[in-house]
This record gives sequence, structure tokens and C-alpha cells, in this order.
Amino acid sequence: MTATFNTDELVEPLAALASLPDWLAAAMEPARVKESLTRHVPQLSDGRLALLGCVPQRLRAKGSDWLARYELAVAEPGGEPRRVVLVGVLRPPGHPLRGRLGDGTAGPDGWGCVLPDLGLELHPQERDEALPALESLVQPRAAAELLAPVLHEAGYDGARITTCEPVVARYKPGSRCTVVVHLEYAGPVQGPSPVVLKTHQGGKGQSAWVAMNALWARQEAWRDAVRLAEPLGFLREQRILVQGPVPETLTLKELAREAIARGDREGLDRLREELAKTARALAALHGCRASYSRTASFEDELVEVESVTRRLSLSVPEIGTAAAPLLAVLGDRAAAVAREAAVPAHHDFRPAQVLLHGGRVGFIDFDGACMAEPALDLGRFRAKLRDIGVSTLGLGERPVDPERVEATLRLLDDLCEHFLAEYQRHAVVSRPRVVLWETCDLLTGLLHAWTKVRLLRVEPRLTVLVHQIRSAL
Repeated sequence: MTATFNTDELVEPLAALASLPDWLAAAMEPARVKESLTRHVPQLSDGRLALLGCVPQRLRAKGSDWLARYELAVAEPGGEPRRVVLVGVLRPPGHPLRGRLGDGTAGPDGWGCVLPDLGLELHPQERDEALPALESLVQPRAAAELLAPVLHEAGYDGARITTCEPVVARYKPGSRCTVVVHLEYAGPVQGPSPVVLKTHQGGKGQSAWVAMNALWARQEAWRDAVRLAEPLGFLREQRILVQGPVPETLTLKELAREAIARGDREGLDRLREELAKTARALAALHGCRASYSRTASFEDELVEVESVTRRLSLSVPEIGTAAAPLLAVLGDRAAAVAREAAVPAHHDFRPAQVLLHGGRVGFIDFDGACMAEPALDLGRFRAKLRDIGVSTLGLGERPVDPERVEATLRLLDDLCEHFLAEYQRHAVVSRPRVVLWETCDLLTGLLHAWTKVRLLRVEPRLTVLVHQIRSAL
């Protein structure tokens, strides 16, 4: 039997996660960073350069420090704007700065600076060191030369590329980049277009390549329910994955955001229809009998969440035990509810990974694919659907009517139930295990609003997690 608990005992400690400390929030506020740069960097303070814009692109927890990245637009008086990328670390209060104040240089090699009021140590970045292949993906000639032998090996013999137009579709500095390449061919042999190139830090590209090939070997099990990208090639040394297109008019995330925000019957009916298609497609994928070498478990997930809280507590000690009661209950429940047999799982399944086109759905991004119980994909998907829905309220930006918040949470309950019920029409899954994964992922999302310093995500994610604890757990 599972132990009983008072929900207040789980909810009250989470209040420590309700708002980020000012020293952390300040480093992601463009106006404050711009003002500090202008004041402390000599070439900006003395007018040699004008700081036209400052975009905080990344702030990530690493030990007791936080890795930072900023993109600046600067110009000499009367000159054309140019881009400067500064990277470095944010030191929490009480941790001494190790650099020096602005060194006064502003040339081809960039510049470095220390912003003592914000605790930032920054230096120029000329290229993304974690993604060395990135430059070759965005240059038309280099991309064409890279693709020609890949297409030949993939079976498109004789396809001669005449036009190559790469467009960056998604870029997360230091992590991954997706480039969509529009191609034209000469002669009778035509290859695919567009082609998608992906480069990842670490081994995720290799994992995706293996998973996609395993799925394509089982096409008969899923091709009537879902579209998947054709695996075309993987360049191991450059860490470049090459795949065919998945048609897209819009993503399920975009549809969900619009339908939930508007709240009209027509939009919500279409959303329910697409959720049903997605559930059927996911059931087909889970049942295709593909096999991967990596396995994910709920116990491992709890360990990972605990490690995130420990990392956060190194610089924000007061939140070290905020999630401990909830994690203890999740662990007890997981031990009491039998784990299901593993299936080929997507692992990172979210509405953003579902592409809608021509009445059909397509799935993308299999770099996390693993063997896991089906509840992982369903729980994670439902958690993200709730996150998308509650974000439409604008919590954290302005006061919101409590009745509207409650109505939106009830609508999300209904949509998540609809998705799960449709999946259960086609495959077996444990509802209690889905709730476990879903609740754990909602907690992870809240913690990541901290680790990624997403100021406007904290309040809505805490709101939906508290609702989940009181209504479902």
C-alpha cells in the first residue's frame, strides 16, 4: 500500500521556488545588463562604440556558477552595426570575481570585461566551440559538398545539386543546431528537398541515427499512423545527422497555444482531434517492436531531479529541500505501482515535436530515444501540454483573474484526459504510472525555470504543479 500524505506538506515547501533572487534575475534583464556594460566597458563608456542592443541568450547553472551568453549589437559613430558575442560566468553573491574590469580593446578579436555590480565575468566568443561543424552547415557551398556523398550513399545516385540554400531553423548555443537546406537538382534524378542537418554536442546525433534506422526497419507498424523523417546519413567525426523532411504546416504546440488562448469551440475541437491522432500515432510507435540500447527508468529520473536540486542549492541554499517531500512521495508511489514493460520510447515527447500537415501528424527529434515504459512519453507530453496551456494566461507578467486560472486548469485536465483515453483505445498503459511521470516532469519544468533563469515561467509552472499535486497525485 502507498503511504497517505497531506498535500499541504508537499505544497508549502515549494513556496521557496516561487521567485528567483534578484542577483540571478538581474543577469537576464536586458536593460540592467546593457546599463552595466555601458558603465564598465571603456570603449562603451567613452563613446568609441555605441551599444545598440543586448540580448541575454543563456544563463545555465553549473556547480555554484552560472554559464552566461549575451549577443550585443555595437557600432562606431556613423558606422554599421556589428555583432559581438560575450560568454562567461555569473558568480553568486559571496563568490569573488576572478577577472578584471574592461580591458579597453575592441577589435577583430573582441573584448573582455567584468561587471562587478552583476557578478559577471565575460569574454568574447568567435565560434561555438561545442558545435565545431556549425560553420560548414550554414555556408551554401560547404553544405552542398557535404550533402553530395551522403545522398549518394543513401541511394539517391546521380542526384546533382545545383542550388543549396541553408536556413538555421533552431539554434541553442553550446548544445545543438538544426539547419533546413532547400535543394534543387539537375537532370532526371531528383533527391529529397528540403534536407535537415543537425549537429549536437556529445553523442545525441549518434543516438538519433541509431533510433531512426531502428524505426525505419519497422515501417509497416507505424507508417499509416505517423510520418517520420528518413535517416539519410550520419557523419560521425563532424557529429552531423542528415535526414529527410517531415511536412509541416504548424506544430501541435502552436495549435494548442492558440486554441487554449482563444478558448473557442472550433479551435478546441480541432485541438482534441489532433491530440487523438497524436495518441494513436504514439501507440503505433510504441508497438512497432523497435529496440534501442539505452533504457530509462523512473528511479533514474528521480535521481536526476534530485541532482538538479542539489546543483541549485550550491548557489541558492534556501531551496535545497523545497522539493524533498514531493520527491519522497513520488518515490514511494513508484515503488508501490508496478512498472510496465519497456517499449521504444521517444523520451522527449512534447507537442513541439508533433508536426501537423494535410490531416496527418509527424514526429521529430529522436536524439533521446530509449527503451522505457510507455507512461514516460504520455506523462511528459501531458506535462508539457499543461505548461503550454498555463503560459497563455500571462502569469508573472500581469495579475490574472483567479477564476480564469481555475477554468484554464480544468480545461487542461480535460485535454490531458482526452489524450490519455485515446491512447488507451489503442494500447495499454498504467494510469498511475502516467501521473507519476507527469508530476515528476512538472517539477522538472519548474526547476529548469530556475536553472535556465526563465523569469516568466516560474509562477505558471508552480501554479500547474500545485494543481497537479492537489487534484491528481
